[in-house]
Amino acid sequence: MGILPTKRLLLYGVGLSAALGATYLYGRRLTRLNETHELDEIRDGSSLIDVDGVRVHYVESGKGPAVVLLHGMGASTFSFRRTIPALAESRCAVALDLPGFGLSDRARLKDASLTGAVRLVKQVIERLGIERAAVIGHSMGGAIALRFAEAYPNTVERLVLVSSALPNGIIPRWVRPFWRGPLVRTMVSFALHNEPFREYLWRSGVADVSTLSDEVRRGLRRPIVVRGTTEAITSVGIALFRDRPVDLSRVHQPVLLLWGEGDRWLDLRSARALLWGLPDARLQIIPHARHMVLEERPEEANAAILSFLREREAAAAPEAARTAVLEV
Repeated sequence: MGILPTKRLLLYGVGLSAALGATYLYGRRLTRLNETHELDEIRDGSSLIDVDGVRVHYVESGKGPAVVLLHGMGASTFSFRRTIPALAESRCAVALDLPGFGLSDRARLKDASLTGAVRLVKQVIERLGIERAAVIGHSMGGAIALRFAEAYPNTVERLVLVSSALPNGIIPRWVRPFWRGPLVRTMVSFALHNEPFREYLWRSGVADVSTLSDEVRRGLRRPIVVRGTTEAITSVGIALFRDRPVDLSRVHQPVLLLWGEGDRWLDLRSARALLWGLPDARLQIIPHARHMVLEERPEEANAAILSFLREREAAAAPEAARTAVLEV
């Protein structure tokens, strides 16, 4: 009788291994079936800049003080399609596609970590002649923006963090032993190419599903059909726990935390953690919006961003700023 539990456990183990293997193979098949285009087929004469052999796509619009925009995981400059025109009326807006995303090269990077992204952003803006700028980061782009501000304080004038990932502990410690190529690659392929799962993710990113118009869906999907996208994003995902911790107390620039009230991807707990960790930050909450707040509520988001960027001085002393929670 004592052998039965052992056999049962063995059968469970074999079944689980078979299921995981089948899921992994299905993810690989999804990637092959969906990533069918080369970058040059969809770039259409886009603006590119070469940094260490990697061609980085950027969108530049307007004249005046510079604003650099950094997108999130799996996203692109399309995330800022409603933000750039508003900024360009009075500023020079420069949105970057990070390598592996959007219309930038899918080449394997020497350093796919957030720290590597920071160094690359610095090289790009130097090549574009930008010495000092405000930086807007959405989701993972917010974590990069914070690291950028800490590493190059004289380059960053102020920060706007929109539904930002925390710069530390993006991958929980308990997950790290399992956070290997096959797992991450399968997760990425499902998020990008499994239609029901992708649809679930998109819908969970908005409060009003009508935001996901045909135009928005095309814009979100356009870059992810490029060959090599799953592998490139996988390399970024695997590298997420390699960065050293960021000391938020060293980020002294004025910071606007802009959040959708119902964000399910990075909820208001993340916003409040940043609010209390940063010396000079304020939180502005936009109701009836989730993670895609820049697409869903562009008028309110743009008004908040422009008002913050126009300020010449910090609105309040650090301790007072921490308690300022505003709603549009």
